[in-house]
Amino acid sequence: MAVAADKTAPRSSHVSDAALAPFLQPSFDPADYLNETLPSLSLSGRAAKGASASLADLSSQTQDLLSQLNAQTTRLSAILTQLTDDILRSGGRLAYEVEVLRGETIGLTDVLKDGLKDDISKFVPGGLPTEAEPPAAGLSRRPSEAQHIGDAATGPPQDAPHDPTPDYITSLRTLTTVRSRLETVIKVFGEAMHWTIPPSDVSLGSSLISVSAPEPGSDNASLEQRGKEFATALRSEIADLIAGDPEEGPAKAEARIQALRDLATVWKGTAEEKARSRFVEGLVRLAEEKRREVEKERERDARKGGRESL
Repeated sequence: MAVAADKTAPRSSHVSDAALAPFLQPSFDPADYLNETLPSLSLSGRAAKGASASLADLSSQTQDLLSQLNAQTTRLSAILTQLTDDILRSGGRLAYEVEVLRGETIGLTDVLKDGLKDDISKFVPGGLPTEAEPPAAGLSRRPSEAQHIGDAATGPPQDAPHDPTPDYITSLRTLTTVRSRLETVIKVFGEAMHWTIPPSDVSLGSSLISVSAPEPGSDNASLEQRGKEFATALRSEIADLIAGDPEEGPAKAEARIQALRDLATVWKGTAEEKARSRFVEGLVRLAEEKRREVEKERERDARKGGRESL
């Protein structure tokens, strides 16, 4: 039998094929679909003149129909998978666009509240009243009298305190502050990249298992050498500050050690935190020992100078 005429227009081009029209009907029934699509079975040995078909012909037509439906199912499954992937990919982009719109809305709100506050006050002096006071019941006034009373009640608008600093000066100060902070961040990270420590110190400090020395020629060996050289240079710097200037040297050394202690907070929560803290404490002990040596040397020089004067 012929398939019933399609009365439902497809909503998508993916199902515009005429073979899929019966599946779009609201009252679709699988048994009715097969009865309408396939011919009836002829019980005699040969096919009748009507719409009946022999078992062999009916089997062949059924196989063809199943092949067509399987091909349509495969095609629609691929389309559905592609559409699902597109939806998943566009989800992140949609979230980003929503976040951008949210930021722009917040920025516009800030501009209206802060940046354009003075400009708005020029058009609406004193601001808009938040609540209107209703007139007393049973009383009515002439427009001129009501206007006079309203002006008397409101009074002249009071000028808000005005900052004499020009806007461009405030903007320049803000830019200067931002630039200063950016330069500070860049400087801190530059010093952090320059401050290398031997990998053996990190390994021994974060594990109870002994770690063998790095192989010669490897990257770890090069990093080990640079870390030891930098540590030696820092110790020499602290010692030279104290020995070179006995008066102000200890204060300069203390400031340098405090800067290293602050810089060590960059590695807070990492495996290198304890190793760097131990190194800084070692510098504190070195500075104290060097300071005592300098004081003893000055005392010896003072006693020696006193004996020579006698």
